[in-house]
This record gives sequence, C-alpha cells and structure tokens, in this order.
Amino acid sequence: MSSPTTLPRTLINGKSCDSLSISDRGLAYGHGLFETIRLSQGSPVLWEQHMERLQKGCERLAIDVPAQLATSLMMDISQLCGLEKEGVIKITITAGSGGRGYAAPEVTNTQRIVSLYTLPAYPSDRSEGVKVISCHYQLPLNPRMAGMKHLNRLDQVLARAEWQDATIAEGIVCDLNGKVVEGTMSNVFAVKEGVLLTPELSQAGVQGIMRDFVLESAAAMGLESREVSLGVDEFKDADELFLTNSVIGLWPITQWDDLCFDKGPTTEIIQARINRLLTEGV
Repeated sequence: MSSPTTLPRTLINGKSCDSLSISDRGLAYGHGLFETIRLSQGSPVLWEQHMERLQKGCERLAIDVPAQLATSLMMDISQLCGLEKEGVIKITITAGSGGRGYAAPEVTNTQRIVSLYTLPAYPSDRSEGVKVISCHYQLPLNPRMAGMKHLNRLDQVLARAEWQDATIAEGIVCDLNGKVVEGTMSNVFAVKEGVLLTPELSQAGVQGIMRDFVLESAAAMGLESREVSLGVDEFKDADELFLTNSVIGLWPITQWDDLCFDKGPTTEIIQARINRLLTEGV
C-alpha cells in the first residue's frame, strides 16, 4: 500500500507532473473550474454528480472538453490512488494557454489536473458541533457565475482572512444585500419548525454537491425543504443549524457568534445518512 507520506500526488493530462505553463488561463484569469471529491473505500463519492456539475460549468465558461472527460478523469484517479482507500481528490480543468489578453485563442488546449491528498486532520469533536462567525466580507451579486465552482476564489480568500482563531471552524458569508449565502468552504442549512432551509444561490455562492445530496435526502425522508433568502438574524432564529461539504460531510453549528444552539434530531438523522454515504457509499 502507498504510504501517506507520498501524498499529494498529481497528474496533468494523465502524466505525473507538478508544473503548468505560466501562460495558462487558469493561472492568469481564473478561467477554469475545480471539483473536490471525497475518496472512500477506494471510490470517489457522488462521482456522477461531480461530473455533471463539472461538465455544466465547462459549458458555461466555454471551455472545450472532450466527450470522454469523465472516463479520462476516472483513469487518472485509478492511477493516482493505487491501493489508497481514503483521501481527497481535487480535479482542476483550465482553459489552457492563450498568451496575453482576455480573448480566448481559436485553438484551445484544455488542461486536466488531478491530485490526491490525505484527508484533513480536523478535530474529531467537530462532528458534534462547531463554532462559526459572521464574516464582514460580502459576496458580489453575479448570476452569470453563481453556482459554479470556478477557479477565482478571491471572495473566499478574503472572507477566510478575517479570523485566525483555531476554535472557529467556519465563517458565514452574506451577499451585498445582507442575505446569507454560504460558508467560506461550505453550504449552510437551518431547520425551523420542522422545515429544512438553505440559501438560494441564483445570485452568488457555490451549489455544493453535498448540499444537493441533503436536499434529495430530505425529499426521500418526506422532510419539507425550501431555498430561501434570509438575513443572519433570521437564520439565527432557527431551531437547528449545520454545515455541509463533500469532504467534511456534516458539521452541526452549536455556536454562531454569541448565540448557542443544540445539535437537533433532524441534524442527527441527516448526519447519519451522510456518514453512511462517506463510509459505505450508500
């Protein structure tokens, strides 16, 4: 079995490599997308959903990708992972090199980058509850870019720079209208009077794969869910709160700024469902 000390490992266009042209449009302009995928029991979790989002994002950014992209990426993952059973896979697609200027070249050379990392060593007690803060930084409104996981992450970089306290697990970010959108690395949910609530993302934010899984799970459970536009105080008025992403799964929010919350029964049920997905693939 490969040793964890050999990670991270990277393939670029199917070849072992750790460098990219300085003229790549992903580096120069953020012209590209990425997916972060949990590796569990040797398999990428929610693979089809990640590939669907990636393909749609490439279409929206006019990045030309081969029809067999998903097949090529799976071959890359198989080559990278070997006997590794757990980890984090990062897939990056860039528009390739194009020289100076914003105009895309007539002939594109899309770059396919796949890396394998060890799972982050988050404190184990975060599964029982985390502390979050409200960020001062506000996300711009941009429906053309909303939902995508594009390479320009300066909004998240600036929001994440607002705290260094290791006891704070996440920062909640609003848009310019003061409506809650997401965490810097996660989607946020609330449970209020038996209804599951999450911010609608038509103007800003990332439509997380685990977010979609939670909404689909809620429907399967007969739990009413709504995508909403609410401010921080309205979100804090919830009975339960939690965060999700593809790597952490679900973290209950037990403190938001100065307010404390309990890990409620709906959160526990959804967390158990996500834990089964991440450990058993079901």
